Amino acid sequence: MCLNFVRGGGCYATDGRCLLGLEGSSAKNDDRKCVLHGRFDVWVMQDDRLLISDLGFPSEEPKQCLALGINEQLARQIGGERSRQIGNAFLTTERKCLGCEKKFWYSDHELSTKQAQTGRGYLCPNCLSHETEDDLTRKLGYLGYWCG
Repeated sequence: MCLNFVRGGGCYATDGRCLLGLEGSSAKNDDRKCVLHGRFDVWVMQDDRLLISDLGFPSEEPKQCLALGINEQLARQIGGERSRQIGNAFLTTERKCLGCEKKFWYSDHELSTKQAQTGRGYLCPNCLSHETEDDLTRKLGYLGYWCG
């Protein structure tokens, strides 16, 4: 079932009707049948900060979920609107690559093993794909030892 589908055929993520109609009740976010489906969630945290995340349930207990399994554009739209309402900026789990300094999402990576698993948190998919296991171990240094 779509994580944002509510009784009556509405979409919790948009406060409106489901774009898939009655089919929305059986659509799964992972199937991406709806253009709004994606890998992002929007949370209101206990201190009223907003969080846009691609990592699933946050480590800190959230106060409220605004949307689950939606695309990045809709997540930023929902986060932006809510942040203007409460006067708080939103945070994201987006990261800055230690290699090329471009921003990336952890979920941009495919599953990997060994040091590459640890590298997913620090290097974008492009930079990570160009690293050998030895180079990656050397670049991560204590991070690879501590985390991996």
